[in-house]
Amino acid sequence: MKAIEEILKNKEKIAALLPIYKEDLGNVTTVILQNGEEILLRRSIESILHAICSYYTLHLRLLRKKQQKLLNCKYYLPLPLSKDLLLFPIKTRVPKVKNDSSLSYINFFEVKKLDLSKTTLHLNNGKVIDVLSTASTLKKRYHQASLIKQLQEESAHIRDGDTTLRDLVLLRELLTGFINSLSSSG
Repeated sequence: MKAIEEILKNKEKIAALLPIYKEDLGNVTTVILQNGEEILLRRSIESILHAICSYYTLHLRLLRKKQQKLLNCKYYLPLPLSKDLLLFPIKTRVPKVKNDSSLSYINFFEVKKLDLSKTTLHLNNGKVIDVLSTASTLKKRYHQASLIKQLQEESAHIRDGDTTLRDLVLLRELLTGFINSLSSSG
């Protein structure tokens, strides 16, 4: 069974993250990849989101806080994680247990179309996701992600997804060494 970190490391593109209940496993997450492959992970969707943020050296709580300010909205926020991974939440299940999520996260860049009459979402890979939200809510969540995409494109700080925490630590060490050599020579 693959781990989310392995999926990201192999540069496999995520199309969607769906929380599901699986007999004998409980609350787990299905990862749908760009190529249509479905991978079952024995972790909650929130745990998966934390792992993805960690991979991209982001802090989920701080990212959500930033999105709240940008959209003037407190809940159901899109999460721009890299230049090709912009996840937006939609309700796809009714939780059976308190604290289980009802939300799936869909990669904005992998959406082919919204079928508002059936409240379904069609992915580029042919997968169709049934949404429990109203058509207007689905449209709103998609529009919020679209706004974040526009802000991302206008920003000079688009993350390319290749920077890891290890890279940043190495860069800090190199810069510290460089600064120390400048101060000792002057």
